[in-house]
Formats: sequence, C-alpha cells, structure tokens
Amino acid sequence: MNDKDILQRFLFENAPVRGELVHLNESYQAIIQQHPYSPLIRQLLGEALAVACLLSAIIKVNGRLTVQFRGKGKLKLLLAQCDHQSNLRGIVQCEGELTQGELLEAQQQGVLAIMIDPDVPNAKRYQGIVAWHGASLTQAIEGYFMQSEQLPTRLWLAVNETSAAGLLLQVLPKEKPELFRNDWEHLLLLTETLTPQELLQLDHATLLHRLYSQEDVRLFAQMPMMFCCTCSVQRSENAILVLGQEEAEQELKDKQKIVVTCEFCNKEYDFDRVDVMAIFKKGGQAPGSTQVH
Repeated sequence: MNDKDILQRFLFENAPVRGELVHLNESYQAIIQQHPYSPLIRQLLGEALAVACLLSAIIKVNGRLTVQFRGKGKLKLLLAQCDHQSNLRGIVQCEGELTQGELLEAQQQGVLAIMIDPDVPNAKRYQGIVAWHGASLTQAIEGYFMQSEQLPTRLWLAVNETSAAGLLLQVLPKEKPELFRNDWEHLLLLTETLTPQELLQLDHATLLHRLYSQEDVRLFAQMPMMFCCTCSVQRSENAILVLGQEEAEQELKDKQKIVVTCEFCNKEYDFDRVDVMAIFKKGGQAPGSTQVH
C-alpha cells in the first residue's frame, strides 16, 4: 500500500468528537501536473482535494462528493471530487495569474458548494450552497458547517510542492455542544499547536500521539486514496450532443474530426464523421444537467 496517500478516521473515547486525517502525495502530484498551475493555484487545489477527502469520509455515501467554487472574477472554477471508492480528481479554471490579494477578492465574489451525487439510479443530488466567508478555504468550509449543518467543525490544511494534508475535528452529530463545551475547547487548544510541517511530514499515529498524548484516541484503519478520472466515451458523446448537430458538422468540415479532451486528465477522445453521425442517429436528447462530468 502507498502510505503516502491515505485517509484515516479517529475518535476520542472520552469526548463526543471525531476526526479525520488525510495525506496526499502521488495522487496530488498526478492532479496538479495535468495543467500548468501557478504555485498559488496548486496550493488552493491541494487544499480543496484534502477537504473533499475529509468530507467524503464523514458523510459516508455511496457516490461522489464535490467541493466546488464558482466565481465571477479571475477565479472561475475550483472543483475537487472524491467518491466512495477513494478516487480523487480536481481542476481549477483561472484567467491569468493571480496574486494572493486578487485570489481573496475573487473568492469573496463567488459561491462555495458541497454536492453529493449518490451512486443510485434516480437518486437526487444534495447541494449545499453558501457565500464564501473568511480569508481561506478552511474558514469557508468551517462556516459552511456552522450555517448548513450546525455542527462545530474545525479544519487544518497544509500544502507544499509535493503533498497536501488535512486534519478535521467535528462534534458528533446529535450531541449537544453545551454539554461538553470544555472538552471541545480543550481539544481545539491542543490541535492549535499543530504546525504545517508536522501535518505534512508525520505519520498519523505519531501525529495524534504528539497532539493528544494524554487523551484516549482510537485510530481506525488506513484507506488508500488515488487519482482516477471518470471520463469515458459515453460522456464524450454526450458532450458532442450538447454541442449540437449543426456545430458538430461545422467542426467536422473544418477539421475532419472532433476531439473531446477531458479537462481533468487530458485524455483525448476522437470522433470522425461516421462516429458523429452515429451519435446523433442514436437519438437521445442532450443531457439536461450542466454538471461537470
């Protein structure tokens, strides 16, 4: 097992608080290498990937969890996805280079969403949307849980050139925070001593012992994380249907074939005139969803 790409749950035996730890190495590198992202954008994408992993473990649904930001400024799209099989992918769409100040301004002009797509026929998508609050993705996600779920939740994220990591603490659902406020605040004080270097470099067992040496903590089994794209021939055919027959025919006239390139993994799907005619002949209406595939 690649012990550099793992997620682990943990639980405090004497306090109604749960936690998650994630470390991404090869999966993170595989994703950021798909596009020439700036260091600032790589950091933001690494944070979003870590968040998607942490939230997918908490929500526990057979399907896919998406952390998505859409903005009107230079930062158009930030998207990170993790499914119940621990497959990861992510992408950022940005216009030009961004400074830290421009990034913060762009974030505050957009909307953050947490979406769950169950892997069940005809199941409805869950979508929670909030305006971006705070100066970081960490603060925005914490604000989301306070507004949407009303669960005290804290996040610590760290990203460097090769890895992305995260730690999440959350009050167990159905518990009453006022009954154990001192326990929660005590655990937060301990966790605030965590440094980015520790989060990125220490194995999970060592990290938990260093933070909570006087606490009774149960660490669960490792779950391997990996980069895996869900693009396919069928999804590419759907993209051509969305394009429309008239525009598809014009594209064929100019280039003799249509190439659909996956934005996540850069894999190319080629369709010649015969292929395109077959796509439209099969009928089928273009999908009504505008969901990123």
